[in-house]
Amino acid sequence: MTESKDEAPFMKKFEVPVSILAYASCSISMVILNKLMIGTYGFNFPTVLIFFQNLSAVVFVVVLKQLGMIDYPPLEMSKVKRWLPLTLLFVGMLVTSLLALRTLSVQVATLIKNLAIITTAVGDWAIFGHTFNAMTMSAFLLLLSGSVLGASTDAWVSLEGLVWAGLNVACTSAFQLYMKLVLNDLKQEMGRWGPVYYNNLLSLPPLLLPTLYMYSDWMPKVQDDLMDNPNVKAIMGVLMVVSAIMTMTSFWCMSATSPTTYSVVGGINKVPLTVIGIYVFNQFPTPTGTIGICGALGGGLLYTHAMNLQKAVDAGKEPPPFIFSPRGIRSLFSPR
Repeated sequence: MTESKDEAPFMKKFEVPVSILAYASCSISMVILNKLMIGTYGFNFPTVLIFFQNLSAVVFVVVLKQLGMIDYPPLEMSKVKRWLPLTLLFVGMLVTSLLALRTLSVQVATLIKNLAIITTAVGDWAIFGHTFNAMTMSAFLLLLSGSVLGASTDAWVSLEGLVWAGLNVACTSAFQLYMKLVLNDLKQEMGRWGPVYYNNLLSLPPLLLPTLYMYSDWMPKVQDDLMDNPNVKAIMGVLMVVSAIMTMTSFWCMSATSPTTYSVVGGINKVPLTVIGIYVFNQFPTPTGTIGICGALGGGLLYTHAMNLQKAVDAGKEPPPFIFSPRGIRSLFSPR
């Protein structure tokens, strides 16, 4: 009896770093593998990739529900009507993200998409009256100046890629603001897994149309070029698996850690993604570009810290320690 009590805290502590590692690994893998498919192996059909990835996610959550491991509400037309605009924005986020990755380096695509922090915050100010403090404004300045510096000195930057990345920023901000403005009550009703089920399932019809329309273009590419390459077979297989379990690792990390830790992990996650993208695709930035990348990523982390501080103040709780202080690092791996 004593052993089980002693083992419980140990297992809880072990669960936290493993859940963080699983979530971060899946998140990074999705970007790198999609970039490999579109950029390196020339599979220029982002809607096809997203369709099969979202289908994998739907199958996964349905199977988990059948096994009694998770639960979510069934499809209801009243919920579908309210959720559909959000799903269209969700599809827009995914498609524009892949189209941006097609012609941009991973680091520049990450920097530009990170600007959604600013546009969403401006939307929060305009719609909900949220204010900015000095730390938030400093984060915005770092984000903006670093992104401009990093993108302007990058050898792989293109106008097409910047346009798609800009549209991705618009879709991301609209997605977050629409959910906050219109669907806050509905999100509470649907629980954790309802949004995952609704988003992925409702995204299939709009993605299926271009997938079927371009069937004669992408299927020969798969049969004649890609399936003869064992590397591509492996990447496609891993992509389907990762896309299916991505949501599970996200919610595992969310439940095993605190909201503060989860948001910090999302911010820090962009650092290894940027570094891995540079080495995998051999797209090294200039010294000036490196300064810009570091500044922009630092701005994202500073904004995360500023938001967590504000949430703690609003809730009357003790402010969280700075992310990279010894106490801050220890707190990341503390059980919820």
